[in-house]
Amino acid sequence: MSQTPDYDSWSKDALIARIRSLEQPAEQPAEQPAEQPAEQPTEPEHVLVRKAKKQRRADKFNFDSFPQRKGNALANAEKREIEDEYPTVEGELFKALARCKLIASEDECDYSRCGRTDRGVSGFGQVIALYVRSAGKFLTEEEAEGDDVFRDDRNDRRPVRLPADDKELPYINMLNKILPAEIRILAWSPVSPTFDARFSCRWRFYRYFFTEKGLDIARMQDAAQRSKNFERTVMDIAIRPVPERVSLVGDSQNPASRWWQLELRGTAFLWHQVRCMMAVLLMVGQGLEEPSIPEYEMASDLPLVLADCAYDEEDVQWIRVKTPGTDMGNMTVLTRELSRQWGELNTQANAVVPVGDGQSLPWNEYKPAPKPGGADFILGGGKVKHVGKYVRNRLWMERKGSKRAKKE
Repeated sequence: MSQTPDYDSWSKDALIARIRSLEQPAEQPAEQPAEQPAEQPTEPEHVLVRKAKKQRRADKFNFDSFPQRKGNALANAEKREIEDEYPTVEGELFKALARCKLIASEDECDYSRCGRTDRGVSGFGQVIALYVRSAGKFLTEEEAEGDDVFRDDRNDRRPVRLPADDKELPYINMLNKILPAEIRILAWSPVSPTFDARFSCRWRFYRYFFTEKGLDIARMQDAAQRSKNFERTVMDIAIRPVPERVSLVGDSQNPASRWWQLELRGTAFLWHQVRCMMAVLLMVGQGLEEPSIPEYEMASDLPLVLADCAYDEEDVQWIRVKTPGTDMGNMTVLTRELSRQWGELNTQANAVVPVGDGQSLPWNEYKPAPKPGGADFILGGGKVKHVGKYVRNRLWMERKGSKRAKKE
């Protein structure tokens, strides 16, 4: 005798299938009800909704359904070392662009940058150009009428009607919500398809910060004015004091506490050019060399800032906010982050003033006298290199020349 099934544990569908099998004629084989699966714990409704949203996000984004337009972005990026899959600020930007579905890939967006900076250099005026997804619409050939119809090779010459600038996608907000707090998009601008962030730039402006300690500023200023143009054109060069509105650490009358900045504007710069120029100026300021071309070690990258990049007004019209007065939330994030870092670093600087000035340390009385002929190279950014015996570049060249003459 077969055991009676436990109908209380059956589902509605299984019970209906059982009833239908019993109502069938005897000559027909009875339909076996599907085996009742083990009862699975039910998930809350909000979990199911979340899973459904994740499934929709996983669907492949069809970039071909959206037109693209070329634009500029004005970026702020502090010195930052990222030990991840992308070890650069540029890598973080590409990740944000891909996450926002603004580009399909790095290789297909016609990307260009204004200036390439060393790993430790900050950029408060870096400019990039690339094609991004637009809120515009593709048109049929019958609809392609009017002056606002746009065609280019990027969109396979298909007619596109681009939106007004205030109706375009909120690029600044989209990217700044994803980018790290130290990296901000400050503005964007529509540009022509032939625009290149590097080759369309009229000039670039750099600043290099240093303290007066151990330096003859007048000698450095004189040497800076003797710079000559060779492969690249330097339009302006000057050494000026940092404005007094910047808070200084220590006594402002003490040369060790006074800050200066090299301001350099040029059409383009060679790799490491600014740091190499600064290295020579620091050696001149220490009285180690004359304004020539000595052997030198490159200056530190920490105090160097790419401050600005300039373009013709007809090429670039910066759009900083989508709705003036109501769209500054992401810029507030940047202001808060800079203020936080300034406060933190200023506190650390004040905390180590007794060590930094090197004047009131208890072990100074045991400090041995410096060896004759030695020198401390100021490399900027707080870096100093000690050399036991220093030979001036002129003497070194003379000795080298005499040795060559003897060999000949």
